[in-house]
Amino acid sequence: MRRKGHIVNRYRKRLPSAGDESLLFADNLPRYDVSRNADTLIKLVQMNPYNKTILDRMHLLDAPDCWLVSGCLFQTVWNVVEGKNPCDGILDYDIIYFDPDQSREGEEAVNLRAEALFRDLNIKIEVKNQSRVHMWYEPKFGLPYPELKHATESLNYYPSKVQAIALQGRGKSRISYEAPFGFENLLRLIVRPNHALEFPDIYEEKAKRWKDVWPNLTIHPWK
Repeated sequence: MRRKGHIVNRYRKRLPSAGDESLLFADNLPRYDVSRNADTLIKLVQMNPYNKTILDRMHLLDAPDCWLVSGCLFQTVWNVVEGKNPCDGILDYDIIYFDPDQSREGEEAVNLRAEALFRDLNIKIEVKNQSRVHMWYEPKFGLPYPELKHATESLNYYPSKVQAIALQGRGKSRISYEAPFGFENLLRLIVRPNHALEFPDIYEEKAKRWKDVWPNLTIHPWK
């Protein structure tokens, strides 16, 4: 673990001073910096063997526009930076995809395929069709949700910017990424709210759990 931490520390020394607030808002960074940070993030994410296996196999799921997202990615990075086991504190592994078929039965069929494909990992994997989210989101959370046009459009609506990360594996091919707010905050262990939707309670609940597990996080309040 020390050697893995060294990779991160060596990288973080090259980052701009933490006092430069304009750079800490990673969505303002030039595209070059986002791409450079992505290479680092992908290496760190794959230190979690479950992430690596999911990324290697996910093309076999045969789900269109399919991505591994959110907690299992950024929490793995936090673990590596903190010198922990890369899998510590990760409750589940989320896969999203986009299929115009908005039926519950269609989504259940993809979940059954995922259960068979990843059964040997013995972890909790949740698979959600992003074309359906607007149908169940408001009844569940009390807020309207836009009808999406593709899977990673959902990244714009997570409560925290640090959650807005998606990776796509295609077997042995290069891993693709989407990160509308970049990776700078993640690599600095900074959590900032995303005000695209108004859910301060959800943000604060998640931030509290994260702080309990990763106490060196810097948490910015909702307002």
